[in-house]
Amino acid sequence: MLWLRRCVSLGLLIFVCAPLFAQTDFPKAEYFPKATAGQKKVKSLSGTLRFNASQKDVQFLNENKSVLAIPYNSIKSISYEQAAKPRYAAGLLLAWPLLFTKSKKHWLTIQFTGENGAGQFAIIRLDKSNFREALATAEAETGKKIERETEK
Repeated sequence: MLWLRRCVSLGLLIFVCAPLFAQTDFPKAEYFPKATAGQKKVKSLSGTLRFNASQKDVQFLNENKSVLAIPYNSIKSISYEQAAKPRYAAGLLLAWPLLFTKSKKHWLTIQFTGENGAGQFAIIRLDKSNFREALATAEAETGKKIERETEK
């Protein structure tokens, strides 16, 4: 009976304390800023996607400097897309079994209204190791349902 009490108390402790330690920083993300006039290709920025509950905004940090901050109340919609691409070059150059595999990329698009009231969007590529947690956190923090589109 003593071990049962200990297991129940440990389970309750984990259940109560889990939200306190929920991950809100997602490293290994890439942000693709909007292209300016005359710019053909946009260079992506590597950094961390952060859902800041105290300031109620989504931030993208590049070397601990905020590049993007979107308040939760200005977010109109969030969509997620998974894109797959065959690995032909790796299969031909490295090993033939790679011809039958695909690389997958995870894209998060946030549509929001800017400071001037115009519609804007932010495109962020998530890492394969934490994209599920990032999507769950985005839904929980912003209160918006994520539209999911996956490639078949």
